[in-house]
Amino acid sequence: MSAIRERGVRVVGDIDLRVEVEARASIDGIAPPELLIVSTKSYDTAAAIEECRDWVGKDTKVLTLQNGLGNLELLRDWRAERAFGGTTTLGANLLEPGKVRLSGLGKTVIGSDLDQVGAKRIAEAFSAGGMPASVAEDVLKETWAKAVVSSCVNPLTAILRVPNGSLLESPATSRMLSEVCRECVDVANAHGIRLSHISMIKRVRTVARDTRSNRSSMLQDVERGKRTEIAYINGAIVRHGLARNVKTPLNLTLLAMVESLERQGPAEKG
Repeated sequence: MSAIRERGVRVVGDIDLRVEVEARASIDGIAPPELLIVSTKSYDTAAAIEECRDWVGKDTKVLTLQNGLGNLELLRDWRAERAFGGTTTLGANLLEPGKVRLSGLGKTVIGSDLDQVGAKRIAEAFSAGGMPASVAEDVLKETWAKAVVSSCVNPLTAILRVPNGSLLESPATSRMLSEVCRECVDVANAHGIRLSHISMIKRVRTVARDTRSNRSSMLQDVERGKRTEIAYINGAIVRHGLARNVKTPLNLTLLAMVESLERQGPAEKG
């Protein structure tokens, strides 16, 4: 926060700009927002809700732009029809406090299943700010599709310590992407989320290509010795697979490997 207060937020890469941001350690004294965007790690969603429960106004809308499965359900238990699901494939790396490298705007989608007008307003605000966004009625399908992409790209980049685009350079890793994707799609279909393997593996490869220089959030967490979101990504696929008797050996293997990396502490540089 000290860096942001002194210099604002600097964005480099695909966009070069500096933004003045008011950084506070507490929400005390701040008026309720019109829109609250939850972008925490999935394991912090419940704590974020408790922190903001008595702060938001009766008309405040809440939007999740997070990885994994389960976040929207938590927000809707809290805000009901004022909770919006959203997904984004924007790629960014934290270079240092207050400085972020943007490596692809990607695709941002706002769910309109409960409130079409509200979703359109949110998408328009994002687009006006330079982050193009669209709306989609089937927000659960979009959330699952994003989880499939994350389940394919994030753990492999974290295990291999490579940027996203490197996964397309090797026949072996490219084949692994396809097989992990197939498992995830089978689980989604078993839960009534209609996805196709052909369209989803195409999306996985497109995201990896469009964010080729990006180091995934899971890779960054492993390198810093931080907790990852693997339990809410591949772990969620495994749990949902067990619930529908769909076998997920590759996702289970990736889950175990990343969890073992979490226990190793910060990775050595070089």
